[in-house]
Amino acid sequence: MNDDTDFLLTEYSGHGVRFLYPGYWEVREEQDGEDVILTAAADDSCFWLLRVIPDRPSPEQVLQDCLGALQEEYEDLEQQQEPILIAGRRALSCEVTFSCLELLNAAGFCSVRSGAATLLIWWQCTDHELADVRPVFQRMTQSVGWASAGEIG
Repeated sequence: MNDDTDFLLTEYSGHGVRFLYPGYWEVREEQDGEDVILTAAADDSCFWLLRVIPDRPSPEQVLQDCLGALQEEYEDLEQQQEPILIAGRRALSCEVTFSCLELLNAAGFCSVRSGAATLLIWWQCTDHELADVRPVFQRMTQSVGWASAGEIG
């Protein structure tokens, strides 16, 4: 995969959100209680996920929960946090690395809250895939928006 953003040909729009993704990737929709989980992936080795959480927990709590779950599972978790913009709003962001099945893995989490919902973006891949897919994950994350202006609270 290259850094050319022309590979982002397809727009997903539904459940109050929209984002761009590579046209050859598949987007799966799942319900988890009231939450909607949208997962985009080309294969089983890496994924980009957007969770729409209508209960509107704080972005800090969402990231804390994600990191807590990973810390319980992986002893060697290393993390780095920085703020970013998602859907025109300041969001919390964290990248982590950890070992699993003798592979170094990388994951990123971002969370932002509006009047309509809290969004969690989670991407994950093996370290050797990161150079190729990081530009894709970044472009997908930057493309996230609300499906209509009326849904921004």
